[in-house]
Amino acid sequence: MAKAIGIFDSGIGGLTIASAVKKQHPNRQIVYFGNTLHLPYGDKSSKNIQSYIKAITAFLYEQGCADIVVACNSASSVLDGVALNHLDVHLTNVIDPVVETIVNSDSIKRVGVIGTKRTIDSDVYSARIRSKRSDIDVFSLATPLLAPMIEEGFIHGDIAEKVIHEYLGELPEIDALILGCTHYPLIRTEIDAFYNGSVRLFDAPELVASSLKLHDEVPPGREDHFYVSDLTPAFEKTAKLFFGEQVKLEKSNLFRY
Repeated sequence: MAKAIGIFDSGIGGLTIASAVKKQHPNRQIVYFGNTLHLPYGDKSSKNIQSYIKAITAFLYEQGCADIVVACNSASSVLDGVALNHLDVHLTNVIDPVVETIVNSDSIKRVGVIGTKRTIDSDVYSARIRSKRSDIDVFSLATPLLAPMIEEGFIHGDIAEKVIHEYLGELPEIDALILGCTHYPLIRTEIDAFYNGSVRLFDAPELVASSLKLHDEVPPGREDHFYVSDLTPAFEKTAKLFFGEQVKLEKSNLFRY
């Protein structure tokens, strides 16, 4: 039987990835882990994030996941330093599929990147883009309020608009913008409105889902499962928005303190 696809994030942002993966691989069971107890990852140290990655990956492996998507830019930026103790899993990050799309777009010359402080401080997008395309200018901006704002449900309305305008107003003129956090597709419409559609927006969900190489699809029958390290109303609401009322949400005791 085909293995499940594991997906994890600090909170609700990775659900944008899970939704895209499910659409492209409808017969695969999704096992999702939202580490809501420790969100956001953007202000955590690399060491702490790497410890979360190891623990959650082992947990998802125990649930039958062979392919695991690290649906968080902050976690993806520190993956290289993680030892998985010989677990037979394949990890997909959310950074490389976006970078590949950018560098293969000849019309892009000036690209902005917004993300958490951890992602921006890592310089991962800029370094990987410039290693392949030295002619692209990259302008990075930490936008630390956006992920918590989205987690609290402020996705539309005056508050979201004001915060978005304050941040994006700091970027110079660009012809493309990378939404370098898996939460940000939830405010993609508002970001696009800021630019009046004149800037190309790139985010991870569809690109990551397309990058998964799965060849053993099976008839449906195994229900998707959603675990969280701390139950939050925002997670349940957003999970049902993407997956409907069939969402089964379970609190995991993976992180006991």
